[in-house]
Amino acid sequence: MGLQTVLGLRQRGFFIPYRYADTLPKSGTGVGDIKPYDPMLAAMAEKTPEMSALVQTINGFANDLRNIGDQPPPAPRWTQDWFPVLDAAAAYGMVRQTKPKRIVEVGSGHSTRFMAQAIRDQACATEFTAIDPQPRAVIEGLDIQFIRATLADAPTAPFENLQAGDILFIDSSHILMPGSDVDDLFNRILPMLPPGVLVHIHDVFLPDDYPASWAWRGYNEQLSIPSMVLSGGYEIVFSSHYVRHHTAAILAGTIVEELVLPKTAFETSLWLRKIT
Repeated sequence: MGLQTVLGLRQRGFFIPYRYADTLPKSGTGVGDIKPYDPMLAAMAEKTPEMSALVQTINGFANDLRNIGDQPPPAPRWTQDWFPVLDAAAAYGMVRQTKPKRIVEVGSGHSTRFMAQAIRDQACATEFTAIDPQPRAVIEGLDIQFIRATLADAPTAPFENLQAGDILFIDSSHILMPGSDVDDLFNRILPMLPPGVLVHIHDVFLPDDYPASWAWRGYNEQLSIPSMVLSGGYEIVFSSHYVRHHTAAILAGTIVEELVLPKTAFETSLWLRKIT
């Protein structure tokens, strides 16, 4: 991909010149060059009681979660590392607890399967719209409205209809560049949402840096999140990474401990609620 971009054959990525780049701490090295974001750590710690309560809500659905196995697609399954244990259990529990009238998902696959299962198990009348040009898992056959398109080519109506208690589920390119889907989501769509909408963003390692094994991806989406939260525009509802790595004791004795996390998996769901 890099060679195609350099030769001008096809734009397959980004190169950003910056004369002082070699003086910066290296993101994704896994050796602590990028220190934890202490203000976000404090904000998440403050919400630990609420996160613990959600874990107990999830545990209340333990029997239904145990029934999820390795059924044929498009049924959800635990044996995958795209949307692993705590991410999937939290999404399932969040949908069953909040019973949203609408879910709009940008970036589909295993998460779509788990939320669709939650809607079925809760028997709630949720209008579920999934937008993705190429989902990472088969979702045909689910009771959803599937728009096979990039965000740029998708209609805006699903976003305009979101109200308090509804869910905007983001798991797209994770690249914040001018004109990218993350640019449109963060700087056009999120500002127009009414207060009370739940916003999920995947692949968020806050309060920590991205892992060393992901350095090649060049993800930068999470860098824009602290200002959203710490300025008071959004409140933290749940963070899979924070729970698993900073307060894992709240998982003790729950269904989450029973479920096997693949060795290659990272749990990275961040749930926010829009305040203003």
